[in-house]
Amino acid sequence: MGNRCGVPQILDITWEPLQVPLHTPFAISSETTTVTDNFWVKLLLDDGTEGWGEAAPSPTLMGETSRTIEAALKDAKSLLSGQPARWRLCVQMLHQNLGAQKSACAAVEVALLDALTKRQSIALWEWLGGASDELETDVTVPIMPIDEAKNFAAEFAARGFRKLKLKLSGDLESDEARVVAVHETVPDAILQLDANQAYTATKALMLLKRLEKFGVIPALFEQPVHKSDWDGMKWLTNHSPVPICADETVVSSNDALRVTEEKAAHAINIKLMKSGISESLKIAAIAQAANLQLMIGAMVETELGLTAAAHLAAGIGGFDFVDLDTHLFLENSPFEPGFEQQGAKLTLQRKAGLGVDLRVRG
Repeated sequence: MGNRCGVPQILDITWEPLQVPLHTPFAISSETTTVTDNFWVKLLLDDGTEGWGEAAPSPTLMGETSRTIEAALKDAKSLLSGQPARWRLCVQMLHQNLGAQKSACAAVEVALLDALTKRQSIALWEWLGGASDELETDVTVPIMPIDEAKNFAAEFAARGFRKLKLKLSGDLESDEARVVAVHETVPDAILQLDANQAYTATKALMLLKRLEKFGVIPALFEQPVHKSDWDGMKWLTNHSPVPICADETVVSSNDALRVTEEKAAHAINIKLMKSGISESLKIAAIAQAANLQLMIGAMVETELGLTAAAHLAAGIGGFDFVDLDTHLFLENSPFEPGFEQQGAKLTLQRKAGLGVDLRVRG
């Protein structure tokens, strides 16, 4: 059996489906989520400590499905059971053997770090550097009819959210109309745009110029073009009046390095479901060394996955944009987050590990 002084072993990895309905459909250009299709992953050390993680596949953005994730989790269980719980060594093994299944690898890595930091009685954000215990998130306005978007924006502005991120469909006319309508409804809000690869570079610039005529200057334009369109990203970064952010384009630290070398973005969106924690630390270091702005984001995750992302961003600090809001769309989530939330402000707690608990039903 493991002991507090030595290195424990990984005893077991288990998982169960995490299907939580959304009260508001989370519609982006390539897919619409009405129920999460995620997994709750549990990793058990041989001293009895259990850590949790979440896998949230995105079929259109990352090419993963619940079926491929579950197959990867079975492989992870075979690979790591009985292994010493050495974080970076385990991550290396996961990436060498299951590298294509990013969210499965991330869930196991987060569960391992949750367990290890619980053993040390330290919060993960403190273990990662403890730069801050507070973050201010935006809220995403999904693709929806204009009147619904206006009501949604007004509701969240009244709840204290200063930053709104609008999903774009790729249709210039409807996107323009929706963005302008939201701006007119909440004129003091800071707006960001996210196309999830739905535009071409020239059409994206056209949208920005048309919005400028209405006094709309977004704080950020995220992944306007296809993730493999490096020329489009570079051209737009060179011509855009607002910062361009790479999301799907950057999965690995090699991708981040290429962005800096080719000047293909002004900012990078880090997501654990794309990169895990170890690789995200490398991406953040590269971006910060190159004076790029940083964003922390997520797929459609529950409080479990979002808490892990919040620990990363708060722990290392320096994130200009925070997009940790999908728990606000959920109906009857089983989890209490490891942060307290007042309006848009997230405050990390000093509970060991992630600090995520099950909700008390009653």
